[in-house]
Amino acid sequence: MKKILLSALLAIATLATVADTDEWNASTLRPGDVLDIRVFRVNEFSKHVRVEEDGCFKYPQCGEIKAAGLTPREVAKSLEVALAKQITDPQVDVFVSEWAPRTVYILGEVNSSMSIALPTYGRMTALQAISAAGGFKASADLNNVAVLRKDEANSGRLQRIKIDVSALVSKSDGGDSFRLRPEDTLIVPKAPPVYVSGEVKKPSILFIDTQRPPMCSEVIILAGGMNIGADVKNVTVIRNGEDGERVLLEASLATLQHGGYENDIQIQAGDYVMVSSAAEIYVLGEVKKPGPLTLAPNKTVTASQAIALAGGFTGVAKQNDITLIRNHTMTTINLKKLYNDVDNLERDLELQPGDIVFVKESMW
Repeated sequence: MKKILLSALLAIATLATVADTDEWNASTLRPGDVLDIRVFRVNEFSKHVRVEEDGCFKYPQCGEIKAAGLTPREVAKSLEVALAKQITDPQVDVFVSEWAPRTVYILGEVNSSMSIALPTYGRMTALQAISAAGGFKASADLNNVAVLRKDEANSGRLQRIKIDVSALVSKSDGGDSFRLRPEDTLIVPKAPPVYVSGEVKKPSILFIDTQRPPMCSEVIILAGGMNIGADVKNVTVIRNGEDGERVLLEASLATLQHGGYENDIQIQAGDYVMVSSAAEIYVLGEVKKPGPLTLAPNKTVTASQAIALAGGFTGVAKQNDITLIRNHTMTTINLKKLYNDVDNLERDLELQPGDIVFVKESMW
């Protein structure tokens, strides 16, 4: 899918973050180039020279001549000026008999990290190089693609140029304009993972497809789905905002089974997805498994059902004198012979989150 999208980007994209204002001319010379210098009608001044690492070459009786960063024609002009002291109206031609390798490197979250030779006279854009490297991996961080480039004006120190490749999707006014230069290193970092924790079957660290970000419900499915008792109405997504502050988002997934997708949230790389438990009730006293019970989502529980979930009454339970504690008030519930008469069912109260059901011990 990424290769398909990349092909589309190459057709419609333009640079989003950095404009290559000091565009490199593919025909300029660089260290390692071999030059064929010819002086019209003065064969003894015709020479083969190599551009040295300092960007210059030595020429007889002219000393060092700068070549790196200049075109062959510009070097010829420099030689004509230098030779004019010795030859009347010198006419110099400079040809490149051998180009030094013009290599760029593509590393990181591409399908095939590699080095690529730049075209001798053509140009290569960042996206063309990524395409040649097989396109982005699903885990690529398109917001932080960068080029490491030597800053010749600053002692050759590396400068990092950020390219927001993801922004190219929304552009429509031309092709990719970021041109690579020899010795550039194009780095595609891995996007930070998504963390899914809480009431899911497989708490997970997931690397998502950054070009097709999943919805919150989808990453929960990837984590095995929700546990019984998870609070589907209140899933929390913790996200780092643009200012570095954390932002809390709430996703309600309760209506998904009925086609209600409006409360789902699109996940971004680096998000934390927290699935909390639904509210609990407590069944204490003379039951076989006293303790908290998690209310199943979207289901109601009565006092008798809660006691059944707690293992049922013990042999000494006082079934006709059960205390329901709610909001600091107490209500007595009689569940003895509950199912002997349909009229008795009204004694089986529906419980609410936070309720405490206390089953007393019978003294006889």
